[in-house]
Amino acid sequence: MDSDRDPAETREWLDALDSVEAFEGVGRVDELLSDIVGAARRKGAKLPFAANTAYVNTIPPHAEQAHPGDRTIEHRIRSVIRWNAAAIVLRANKTSSELGGHIASFQSSATLYDTGFTHFWHAPTQPPDCVDHPELHLLRPDLFV
Repeated sequence: MDSDRDPAETREWLDALDSVEAFEGVGRVDELLSDIVGAARRKGAKLPFAANTAYVNTIPPHAEQAHPGDRTIEHRIRSVIRWNAAAIVLRANKTSSELGGHIASFQSSATLYDTGFTHFWHAPTQPPDCVDHPELHLLRPDLFV
């Protein structure tokens, strides 16, 4: 609110929002804000883009489980795989330059697969790392019956 033209009015709006949350809950706040944002867009208001989600880490850092495996070796393996992917693309580019942008795609997907295989995708007989955190059982409820 550094460049706010009317801080008193802004404070009134924020106080009203706090009151709605206190008496009707955050669900009602979500409904109101959704309606207000929709109306503002229809009127041509330029709202700032926010790529943030409502994700909140429910596990405090001190309660997180240790990373399974050896991070140093895993980092080295990932580095070698990325280097190999770069070499393959460079070699292919000697023939055709249509392959250039795929190194970044590979790196992103490799990180996602690494996280998935390490923490989430397990055999039915092997419980995932989240077994000690009941709030995460929603990920694979079939494993916790």
